[in-house]
Amino acid sequence: MNLMQTIRMAFKSIMNNKLRSILTMLGIIIGVASVIAIVAFVQGASTLQRMQYEALGANRIDVSGWGAKNQDWKEFEQYLDTELADKVEAWSPQSQFYDWQGEGVQYRAQKLTNENSSTYMYFGNQNYGKVTNHVISAGRDISEADCNSRARVCVIGDTIRKYFFGAMSPLGQKLRIGGKSFEIIGVYEGKYGGKINTEDQLIVMPYTLQGSMMSMGGYSDKQYIIMAADSNDLEELTNTLLPEFMQSRCEESGGYFYANSNSLMQQQTESGANMMALLGGGIAGISLLVGGIGIMNIMLVSVTERTREIGIRMAIGARKRDIIGQFLIEASVVSCFGGVIGIVLGCFLSAILGNLLMDTIQASYLPAIEQFTVLPSPALIIGAFLFSALLGIIFGLYPANKASNLQPVDALRTQ
Repeated sequence: MNLMQTIRMAFKSIMNNKLRSILTMLGIIIGVASVIAIVAFVQGASTLQRMQYEALGANRIDVSGWGAKNQDWKEFEQYLDTELADKVEAWSPQSQFYDWQGEGVQYRAQKLTNENSSTYMYFGNQNYGKVTNHVISAGRDISEADCNSRARVCVIGDTIRKYFFGAMSPLGQKLRIGGKSFEIIGVYEGKYGGKINTEDQLIVMPYTLQGSMMSMGGYSDKQYIIMAADSNDLEELTNTLLPEFMQSRCEESGGYFYANSNSLMQQQTESGANMMALLGGGIAGISLLVGGIGIMNIMLVSVTERTREIGIRMAIGARKRDIIGQFLIEASVVSCFGGVIGIVLGCFLSAILGNLLMDTIQASYLPAIEQFTVLPSPALIIGAFLFSALLGIIFGLYPANKASNLQPVDALRTQ
């Protein structure tokens, strides 16, 4: 008997017992769907968080310190430009302007104060947009010439644009910040959907204006955002090179120095997420084993029910391998069909969980991601299908071998 005849007989046997075959598949369906949904959800959550951190700035290192003299910080900036030039792509100060007088931001008669919302006002240089991954949607960013000439210009976020100007272009308009007039030269594209009380409610001014806008002492709190040239340099910069230069200078006066990289934190998070995905997939995989045991149980019942059929086939010349092949194919088909249905169901569950994930994370402090769908990777789908097929073969082997070892005379004697 050739392979095609064996396959046809296997399919005929399955179709003759539709309900039993479906119930047998149920364990495989639940197991495959659970594994795919859990692993895809954990991996999707990790990917979404990585995308959100990347939206804050690729290879970003946030530096803050207090206690060092202004001269020490100038030497730190020179250190970034010279000795670390091959490891640092760009850097910018990010000193915050505090509106102590509560004057808020004003455009003509319209005012936005911090009484009912928070406006983030920073001093930065010509690299601020680059290191924070802010994209200009209109006008231009702060330039080196603006910083050198201490020009009273600013770039605003999408929330500020909507609040004061609506559909009107804000370019060239004047805002009053801290009682002083600033010309709007550019608008940053929104990362948070232009919502109030987010970083889209942003104003950036040249860092050289900080001294005239705020009283500065010999010692001051400093913040920088540094973009590493390569992700492989992040750990060395964060844990070694930057602290070695500035930490002792800050701590001499009882201050502190702190360097942090979201990318390094995300790498650690992804490593933990992968372990959670393996653990969750392993737990869900137990149901696959239960499904495999169900296949073996049903195949043993099938062997008992079809003892006479097996005896007739052996009597007319069917070989041992033909009998084994028939029952292995039946077990594999049941398992593979269950695997396919489980994969489809797992994809639907992944998409549903992904929508719930988006609703949860998008409400956080991280930037909004417009398009993101949690779906299992091709490797996960292929792996799940192959594993379900393997289960059919493994758990179908014993019943198939039992069927092939029946003696034709004993099998034919069965009524």
